Amino acid sequence: MIRRRCMFAAIPSLTLCTVLLAGCIPAAGIGGAKAELLANDETCVVIRVAEGDTSKSLYDALAVFDEAGDIAIGGSDSEYGFYLTSINGTEADNEHYWAVYTTLGELDGVSYSNAEYGTWEYEGETLASASYGVSGLPLAEDALFAIVWTSLDS
Repeated sequence: MIRRRCMFAAIPSLTLCTVLLAGCIPAAGIGGAKAELLANDETCVVIRVAEGDTSKSLYDALAVFDEAGDIAIGGSDSEYGFYLTSINGTEADNEHYWAVYTTLGELDGVSYSNAEYGTWEYEGETLASASYGVSGLPLAEDALFAIVWTSLDS
């Protein structure tokens, strides 16, 4: 189920109250999880998990946003999960790839990220390089995920 969480600002008038739409954040229900698409362009996608369901993965959230038309993902299934090769028309090539970062550290004894392999900043939060691909990252509550177009030279 897709819904958009919109932020409204109420502005009182003499006898009327007018509500202006300030902006909509695409949000999706994925099993028992709810995820929000915070940033989305040809170089970066950022998703925050508002409500967790660790039986679902980042790939599940990406697939729901893709089906709704909020993003466009490309790739293929493999024995290791979904192999992400493109987002919003930007394809991985011999010089670039899609790096995955997250604030999800350890959960149930499993380490899902490692800052030694790189970090990425988003609105004052530091995300560490993911230890798993999009199919292996659970939708834990309050986790932040970023998929970033990255040069192999970085």
